[in-house]
Amino acid sequence: MPTIKKILFPTSCSESSKKAFEYTLAIARRFGAQIGVLHICEPNMDILVPGILRHQLMQEQKQAAQRMLQNWLNEFDVKGVTIQQEVELGYAKEMIAIYANKQEALDLIVIGTKDSSSSFKKIIWGTIISKTIEGVNNVPVLVVPKGIVFQEIKNIAYITPIEAAWRAVYSQVEQIAADFKAALYVAHLAQAKYEDLENEHHVVLEDYGSALHAFAYNNNLHLLVTVASVRNTFQKILKYSKAQKMAFETLIPLLVLKRKSS
Repeated sequence: MPTIKKILFPTSCSESSKKAFEYTLAIARRFGAQIGVLHICEPNMDILVPGILRHQLMQEQKQAAQRMLQNWLNEFDVKGVTIQQEVELGYAKEMIAIYANKQEALDLIVIGTKDSSSSFKKIIWGTIISKTIEGVNNVPVLVVPKGIVFQEIKNIAYITPIEAAWRAVYSQVEQIAADFKAALYVAHLAQAKYEDLENEHHVVLEDYGSALHAFAYNNNLHLLVTVASVRNTFQKILKYSKAQKMAFETLIPLLVLKRKSS
């Protein structure tokens, strides 16, 4: 993520996504980036509707979604930021990743978490976030918790298990910290041996929940960074990855890097 020139922001055009978009605008201004705002319009019609009429209704539904997206964007001060709008028909949990993978030179996806007032909606949007993290190719995903306001990023923590692979992307994380002129901590999750962690900015955490939240609070962290593991189809069916679980639980922005395919 050292150079950010093109950002994708998927949105449901909800009230709870407004702070996440304001956060995205701040990032865009910080790096001089353009933002593609994507709304996925999910089909809303009976399966028995005839083909010709179905096409007409879908186009009308898409046009209504385009007007809704424009009205939503009209509520923001986007001066100085290039905004591109796109409405796609389909289902968000698949379409966001599909759309992102078709974009050229995409540097970052920013996605906000849902309001927790509705457990059902939170689960649905959580699934969309997890599918996006899993499905995009080599594009970092920044998950912004509900209500977060952008602050200058001065303290970053790279969250990783203690295993040989953690060093593979460490230089990339160092570059992110350098771009923000931020202090960098490495917070390892207890796993195997860790007696070789001699650096004072390396700490060992017991879990992704209370221990991580306490560490973030005590060190005034503004950004967490982790890496999405490469998993096979069977693993994807059985359980969420550690990165996906962190995305559900994080209280501060979480940047999920993608390990490049070999």
